[in-house]
Amino acid sequence: MSDDKNAKYEASLATKASTLRRVCFYTFFATILWDAYTSQADVLNHLTLWSFILHTIYFELHLPSSTTLVRYLHGPSFCGSFALFNMYLWTLIANPQMEFELAPEGRTTTVIYTRGFWLHLGPVICHWLDFQENQQLLQEAYSKYKDSRMFQFWVCLGYFSLGLTWEQFNGDPSGTYNVTIVSNETFVLVSKVIGVASCIVAYTVMVKPKLMS
Repeated sequence: MSDDKNAKYEASLATKASTLRRVCFYTFFATILWDAYTSQADVLNHLTLWSFILHTIYFELHLPSSTTLVRYLHGPSFCGSFALFNMYLWTLIANPQMEFELAPEGRTTTVIYTRGFWLHLGPVICHWLDFQENQQLLQEAYSKYKDSRMFQFWVCLGYFSLGLTWEQFNGDPSGTYNVTIVSNETFVLVSKVIGVASCIVAYTVMVKPKLMS
């Protein structure tokens, strides 16, 4: 009887965790479609949307049966969510009017603030919940290569393969976000330092001790 109760309890937890991931996936996917449509695809030039696509792909994965993809996408997506949020805060300091300058004509202030909050803090929140609900499955995904230095490096800083690719396609980030308060070089340098530091902290505090120990 006790085993049956435990099995039912574990099944209910698995269902809850799976439901959470599906909600995140469909919400992220709908956000991408809405944002691309309302901006006439202009936002597809932004690192935020590139990152959001990465998060969407990760949350679409079925954890128990997609171990390999989870292994290589979770780290960049998880650490990258913290990196992007902190780089976003820095960008707002460098140009407080950025969101209003990039918003399509006619978009209300409420929508602008809500969109900014969701696109940058939403992935952090969803990853945090996913981490809490699926820690055991994530540990299993990481277990095969957790002692590999190259794999650890990828988990920690793999997000920057996306960032550097975006930079090659879109050129000067400071131009994209109309930064004028500091020089272009300073903005890019500080952004990268903040991003790298954020990834290292997320990896050191969360991923390594809880998933790779």
